[in-house]
Amino acid sequence: MATITVGTNSWITLADAETFFGSRFASSEYWCSGVDKTGALITAYHWLANNPNFTFPTTATQAMKDAQCEMALFLLQHQPDIDLRMGLQAQGVIEAGIVKEKYARKSGLPIPPVVMALLDSLRGDSPIKMVNVERDENYGMDYNAYGNLDTED
Repeated sequence: MATITVGTNSWITLADAETFFGSRFASSEYWCSGVDKTGALITAYHWLANNPNFTFPTTATQAMKDAQCEMALFLLQHQPDIDLRMGLQAQGVIEAGIVKEKYARKSGLPIPPVVMALLDSLRGDSPIKMVNVERDENYGMDYNAYGNLDTED
């Protein structure tokens, strides 16, 4: 059995996760004795930390810790189904007959909406990018950008 090491394979200790789930509504059915809580927390950490759509700071925020707990709960609830569906996708299946499920040709690891919301400020996959723009203080309000362009003779 794996061991949680904060900073290496987790942002949160098992004791902190127990505290989180002690006050989290409707978690007792899945976060209970007999389940692999350590494995769920470590897997949740790896799925999030290795996701290229997030940029995490070196010091974990409370939102990161909460997101790891929510992701662990999601895995406890849905991991068998996730593995089956990802197995079908890996085999090239794009539609399952009886249940009429359709699969994307290329999909990543599923991240539930509650986790996405908690980590929204750490997302780096936005189509909007910020760039540094320098301002030239030597030009006044009467600056004519078109008229000041260099022209070739």
